[in-house]
This record gives sequence, structure tokens and C-alpha cells, in this order.
Amino acid sequence: MSLTPRERFLKAAERKWTDRVCNEFLGGMQTVSIVDQPPYGYSALCEYLGITDYDQPISDPIWGNVVNVDERILEKFSCDFRYVPRELPRLEELSSGYYRSEYGTLWRKGYGTSRRGTPRLMLAPDNEQPAGKLKTMEDIENYPYWPDTESTRARREMEKDAEKTARLAKRLHEETDYAVAFAGTSPYSSERHRFTRGFTQSFADMKTNPEFYHAFAGGMLQHGLDRAAIYLNAVGDYVDRVNAGPGDMGTQTGPMSSLEDFRKFCLPYQIKSFRLIRKYTKAKICAHMCGSIHLYVEDLARVGLNIIGQQIGFAYKMEPERLKKDFGNMIAFWGGIDTQVVLIHYTPAQIREWVKKCIETLAPGYITATNHVIERDVPPEKIWIAYEAIKESGEYH
Repeated sequence: MSLTPRERFLKAAERKWTDRVCNEFLGGMQTVSIVDQPPYGYSALCEYLGITDYDQPISDPIWGNVVNVDERILEKFSCDFRYVPRELPRLEELSSGYYRSEYGTLWRKGYGTSRRGTPRLMLAPDNEQPAGKLKTMEDIENYPYWPDTESTRARREMEKDAEKTARLAKRLHEETDYAVAFAGTSPYSSERHRFTRGFTQSFADMKTNPEFYHAFAGGMLQHGLDRAAIYLNAVGDYVDRVNAGPGDMGTQTGPMSSLEDFRKFCLPYQIKSFRLIRKYTKAKICAHMCGSIHLYVEDLARVGLNIIGQQIGFAYKMEPERLKKDFGNMIAFWGGIDTQVVLIHYTPAQIREWVKKCIETLAPGYITATNHVIERDVPPEKIWIAYEAIKESGEYH
């Protein structure tokens, strides 16, 4: 029996067999999208598919992914999801040439620029981050870059934007049968904490000044909870998946922190984040986490994470077989179509074999997707080969 995309996703998220694999191989959300940079990228893919009248791509200024992927591309790739987009980062350009984002985080131009002229940004050095210079509890309280989530004006602006977001979510929920995904919901992110405080200083705080670490994290959490409550109250009834999690917690060779430190400095904030989300919606909670995060999966599943992604494959202990064996009875998987190795270096036959392996190993409870944004060095024909492999191997019997 054929399922609707929404039905297919909800079954997959509950680790049940569906009619075919739930698919998000090329979607319109940050980590399943594509950049618009030569020699390949979004424009080259559109041309390869014969789509010549697409709108000018709009790229996230920090992550580089296209945020307005053409509906015809989503249809061509049989994407089971449609998106309620998050607000693009608000960047203040400084006289130094740097950019300041939320929480005072500083960025600078890097990785070249897109063919449309939009800068791709990278973090400024740790020793230049303003939050990295904070020393005392009073410094935290007086930090000038805390976002305003409490004033009447700020709340009215958020409520107005949330109403606009809810109208789109409601339309997608009522007028389509796609799974509706919402990205702007993570009240707290350990990754964002590291960006703001600085990688070195945030880890040093854990060991030398844990009281300070928790005070700063608590400030970030509270502002995040304030904002998330407004948006989730507006969209909660209309979305099927929300993206919320600690962010990147691993490298290619191992996790960033011990399990003891994860449980002390990360998990409590995820529990509070998930609790707030559950207050407003029944949507499945999904987390993108880069690198080797095998060490943390069980704990996250136990506190309410439904779907983990996306770097299934080549990072330490992230092989499909190991993940399925260790966690297949407690969490669904998302990702695996590798953009670092498979889509760049594999032959067409090897790409097909890798896709088949992921599907056969991880189903049920698997959503095909890239393991991150498709970068500019992936030829469009290899993208299409991977999608054809999904179609070939993704029919369940």
C-alpha cells in the first residue's frame, strides 16, 4: 500500500516498515541542501536537470547552503519533506570587516565567495570573541550581546514573525501531504555555546570554572527557551519534525568530550530543551550532529531524541552496521549519503553500492539524506546517480 510522504516519515521515525525508504536526499533545509558555488553547486544542478528559469539562489551567509531550493528539484528528487524555514542569521557588518551575529559571535570572510557574491563566513579566532573575555558572574549578567527576548517590543516582533511562520506551516499541513519540517526550534546548542565563548575557553570552563560554564549556558538556554516557546506555540500543531539538539559534538576520530562531561555540561540543557518542545508539539525531534557521536546516542535517545543524523559512515564508530546494532531499537537514523568521500571519490557503481548498503542496513527507521550540505566539488551527475540508487534500493517488499 502506498503511503503519503507524511505517513511514510512518521512510520520511519517510529522505526516501522514503510512502502519505500523515507527520502530527504536533497531537500531545502540547511544540512540537506546544496551550496551555490563553482565549479558545480546549485546552479550547475539546475542546468543539469533542465531547469533554467529558477529564482536567483539565496544562500545562508554563514553555512553557504541555498535556502530557496526550487520546488521542481524537491519533486524530481522525491523529497518527502517541505520546509518552514528558519530566519537567516542577522549579521552586523563591522568597520573591522568582521560580522557580528547573535550573542556577539564574530565571523570573518572565508572559503571564498559564491558566484552570486554572497560571502561565506568562518568563525573569528577564539581570542577575538567578546564572550571569551568574560571573567565573572557580573560580566555574564552585564554582557551586552544577550538577545532581547523579554521586552514588549521584542516579544511583539517575535510573535508577529511566528504568526507569519505559522501561516506557512498551516498551509503545508492542510494543503499538502508532505512531512512538514521546522528548523528554528533549538533552545540550546552546545555548538553555539562554543562558537560564542570560543572553543578553547568553553572547554577550559568545564574543567577550571564549571560554575561559570553553567551560568553562561543557563543564560543562553533561557533566551533560547523564551524564543522557542513563542514559535512553537504558533507552529506546534502543524509540524511533523523539529530540529533541535546539541549541535556538532564529534570530530572524525572521536567525540569532543567524555561521556561524563557530556552528561554534566550538555545533557541537562537538552533535557530542558526537549521538555519545552514536548509542551507545544507532538512532532518528532531530530538532531544533526557532525562527527563521531556514537558515545552520546543512547543518552540522547533516552531523554527524548527520536532521530539522529547525519554523519553515518566514515567517522569513528559511525559505520551503518555498528549504529544499527547498537541503537537500532531506540532511535531512527537520518543521513549517510556521504559528501566527503562517496559523492566525490566513488565511481557510479560504488555510489550505488554504498546507498544500497545504507538502506539495507539501517531500515526500518531510516531516512535517506546527505550527511551534510552538498559542496561545490560534487558533480551534478553523481548527485543524480545517488538518487537513482535510492529509487533502485529503496522499495521495500
